Amino acid sequence: MSAQEDSDILDAYEDYTEAAREVVYVHLNKSTYIKGESIGFTAYVMDKKDKKPSQLTTNLYVSIEDEKNNIVKKKLIRVDDGVASIYFEIDSLFTSGFYKVNAYTNWMLNFNEQNHYVESIRIINPEIDEYTENELVNNDLDAQFLPESGHLLNGVINNIGVVIKDHYGFGIPNAKGEILGNDNQVLSTFATNEFGIGKFQFLPNSTNTYKVKISNANKNFLFDLNQTIERRGIIMTLKRLKSKVFISLITNNETLESIKNDRYTLMAHNGDNYDIMDIYFTDNTVVTKAIDLENTATGVNILTLFNNEDKPIAERLFFNYNGIEMYKSSTISASKKRDTVTIDLGFKGIDTEYINSLSISVLPEDTKSYNRHNNIVSYTYLQPYLRGTIESAKYYFTDVDAKKEYELDNLLLTQGWSSYNWNAIFQNAPNQTHTFEQGIRLKANLTSKLSENDNNSFLLHAVANEEPRIFDLSQGENSFLIDNLFPIGSDKIYMSRMTKVNGLLPASLYFQSFPSAVPALTVDSRALNPKHDYQIEANLKSNVFKEFNFDKVQALDEVVIQSEIERKRTQIRKLEEHKFGKVSVIDEEERLLFNTLGEFLQSKNFFVIDKRGEFYVSDRSGITVTPNSPATQPAFFLDGMYIADPQIFYQYSLTNVGYIEINRLGIGQGARGASGVIKIYSSTKGSKSTNNQDTVQDFTLPLSFSAEKKFYVPKYQSYYSDFYKGYGVVGWEPKIKVDENGYASFKIVKPRGTIKLFIEGIANDGAFIFEEKSIKLN
Repeated sequence: MSAQEDSDILDAYEDYTEAAREVVYVHLNKSTYIKGESIGFTAYVMDKKDKKPSQLTTNLYVSIEDEKNNIVKKKLIRVDDGVASIYFEIDSLFTSGFYKVNAYTNWMLNFNEQNHYVESIRIINPEIDEYTENELVNNDLDAQFLPESGHLLNGVINNIGVVIKDHYGFGIPNAKGEILGNDNQVLSTFATNEFGIGKFQFLPNSTNTYKVKISNANKNFLFDLNQTIERRGIIMTLKRLKSKVFISLITNNETLESIKNDRYTLMAHNGDNYDIMDIYFTDNTVVTKAIDLENTATGVNILTLFNNEDKPIAERLFFNYNGIEMYKSSTISASKKRDTVTIDLGFKGIDTEYINSLSISVLPEDTKSYNRHNNIVSYTYLQPYLRGTIESAKYYFTDVDAKKEYELDNLLLTQGWSSYNWNAIFQNAPNQTHTFEQGIRLKANLTSKLSENDNNSFLLHAVANEEPRIFDLSQGENSFLIDNLFPIGSDKIYMSRMTKVNGLLPASLYFQSFPSAVPALTVDSRALNPKHDYQIEANLKSNVFKEFNFDKVQALDEVVIQSEIERKRTQIRKLEEHKFGKVSVIDEEERLLFNTLGEFLQSKNFFVIDKRGEFYVSDRSGITVTPNSPATQPAFFLDGMYIADPQIFYQYSLTNVGYIEINRLGIGQGARGASGVIKIYSSTKGSKSTNNQDTVQDFTLPLSFSAEKKFYVPKYQSYYSDFYKGYGVVGWEPKIKVDENGYASFKIVKPRGTIKLFIEGIANDGAFIFEEKSIKLN
């Protein structure tokens, strides 16, 4: 194709698509939940253009809405290397019904396309609802007849897509249809596939009316074709043959004479790359162009035809599978030890130099609770380019063959216009009022003017896993910004003003936090409910869970789900209040790993000599190592007492240590802390803390990141019941890495019977993993 210069189309398109785009996909561990369970959640945030993990955003917002669009829960979670995980307790805020899970970044709010994630889940409260019936049958159906490229044209053969759905919005398979003329003559026929999609050809006449008779479940339905037959115009049809796509632009004789030698423009794009060509009708009513698939984008390609006034008049989408990298595990093994099973998945071809991360839902093999419509490939390559929702979109990317390629093309024929709105494109480039976010930004404002004799320096104490920071104000400045803060849960911000005479004092600042709340999702989003069962063949009131009280589900969750990791994290946050350095709590694992204090400090990037009666420490990160020079050693304290001679820590057993505060900047110790400060608290006194409350100002953040906790698997009353086999949970692994030997390994409590793994993930800088695997454990 040759690009047309000086085109309003190109200028508008380039302005609109120039900015980066992100798309987010969420792997949920199930689609149907019982109240009292937890929703396992792993998000993958990708660059929409190159399909690689996004490095631009660390903040992901998640909300859960009920059927009236009321937000039941919302969280801010941290994204690292394009991956984030969390879980939601299904507590007393939920009742039986369908809920929407939304996930989005602040940057996505700039754009009209559905780049955010939305999925419908079902929640059942066994204390309210009793499900004993089979799925209800309803013979009502909805039929839509959709012309290829958006228009029916008089006097030429048109392709018509068909979508037939039931009252739940799901396609009706194997429905038969006949197109009837004025005298009930059958002009064409069709049949739908398993998703209620079909197509037919016919030659319309604008003076006639047409009916469509549909036969389903021994019942006939009669519909109007319900499409205007235009006397003049141009339609576009598509045909794929091996490595080429043939595009036919068709008009009729009535139109041809008036458009001869007018310039039309055909553009192919995918929201990033584009190609464009001029189209002219001369003596023929059909103009055909061929495109090599190798010259088109991987994924959805959008073909738009513009008239001689640069107005879009027809559009057709097609999909190019070439270039999608997908991996599956090559081996699987399981080993048992007492009540634990270790599962090893072997992968070939995954380069661990690149980011890789897997999420795995482990369910009973006969589960009925995993009826999700999308997987990571369908939501990244297909859904963001369409306006409608797709039933079982993952089907088109599982074991792809010629039949599925054909069916996906039929699906796209029924989609009409893409998610890129040309009216919006021509109006303006997106107004980028929403920024990329990386953590929390604080604006610290002086509440009173500092005197010229003051040291205009402020200390931000350690927050979460971060080191303390110092901020200097120039004369005349009355505020400063603190970027990239990642407070977790109830973490507070502690600030001190550094003075020459009085040392550290409370900062006396006024803080503004950005963001301060979870922003509202402004783009309209729709999601199909999980498919099916609408009626569950089990009596759920018969003690589904063991030792579980639904009336106190929130309180119980807080007790049950807190893991050892979370308890340690909570303890660290408490100990770090009013501290100048970073706190490390010593647990049994570290005592086994590091026998002595010297070995532990070495793991924290200190240079350590701890042999032959000598103990010497120096900070690798900021101090030139000069062995045997006490001046370069940090100042040591033991239970609040300054230790002038650190030799007492020679071969000092880590069993004596409760926690350690490492203050590399030496804040609060004056000249004595020039090489940093290390405060050691004995294990017998580890719960006590020497705080510095008279030197700090604390600030409670209006919004912080949710803590990543260990997923809670409930205990069931029976592991052999039909309920457990259909709706129980075995495990959820939100973030697993493939190691350098090509194995992804995880542990689960020994299950009863055969289990099924639902695996999704990213690897190799733009490749995807998704598969379902069953494992039978003897």
